[in-house]
Amino acid sequence: MHPIRRARTADHPALVECVQKWWGDSRSPQQARELSLLLPRLFLQHFAGTSLVLEDPTGIRAFLVGFHSADNGHQAYVHFVGVDPQLRRQDIARRLYTRFFERAAAAGRTEVCAVTSPHNTGSVAFHTAMGFELDPGDHEARGLPVHSDYDGPGQHRVVFRRKLGAPGAGTLEPFTTRPAEPEDFDTVVGVVDQWWGRPASRDLTRVFVDHFFATSLIAERDGELAGFVIGFLSPSKPDEAYIHFTGVAPAWRRSGLGRFLYERFFELARADGRSLVKAITSPSNSRSVAFHNAMGFTNSAPIADYDGPCLDRVTFTRPL
Repeated sequence: MHPIRRARTADHPALVECVQKWWGDSRSPQQARELSLLLPRLFLQHFAGTSLVLEDPTGIRAFLVGFHSADNGHQAYVHFVGVDPQLRRQDIARRLYTRFFERAAAAGRTEVCAVTSPHNTGSVAFHTAMGFELDPGDHEARGLPVHSDYDGPGQHRVVFRRKLGAPGAGTLEPFTTRPAEPEDFDTVVGVVDQWWGRPASRDLTRVFVDHFFATSLIAERDGELAGFVIGFLSPSKPDEAYIHFTGVAPAWRRSGLGRFLYERFFELARADGRSLVKAITSPSNSRSVAFHNAMGFTNSAPIADYDGPCLDRVTFTRPL
């Protein structure tokens, strides 16, 4: 199976070349060149992090350029998609869209939008099959609702919308789970020592909640903190995600809440294309070792002075 990765600014020349080549079977060279003008470099300079590329040893074979709307905080937008004609009808476009949906949902977006020409019946059929609905237009053409002059005089478009499930609203009864917010730090640090029965709050500083709240999770019951996971997607190691600190209130241990929070974090990591999750604990924390092993992690032997003199640690690794 061909791997999918995040796009890079350096991909722009190759994507333009792909557009001009792949659409050459249905357009004149001039028309294919004009189509490639819809993909200026700015889309890869500013939206590479939300765009996707599928490649093999021969080069780029498919791509999706999209972004998360700056003005409409609930929306993501698919701007341009292409698949090598040799790979069409192999579910490549569906894979790209599904990955984009997962990442948009993980970022809190609840709707994905796209547009196409009323003449592009293949695109209309594909988007409909992917669960998109057609926005009502100001007139109909070929039975489709069309928005006149949508992209300028004579540039009519069909507009698609698709609702997404929001991971932040996930639930394990009787708990509710949501992404963390910076303000949650005070609540979390205020209970950690009590939950652990020892001074554990020194291992959690505000910086982790201030800067990684979007990839951290809070579980509550009746408005009270029941559990949490503080984690992040490694900026230096693009294949890895890391769980830094996690806890479940003593009253809710053995309820499945810890497992549920980890599984939700795994979903966030997968949606961003991560293939490994890592964590650490003290060699003396047998409960943590047992939990991580049960969650599919493998652990190292104790590593002396891992976090400094006399701070030995066990490291955990789990593939996604």
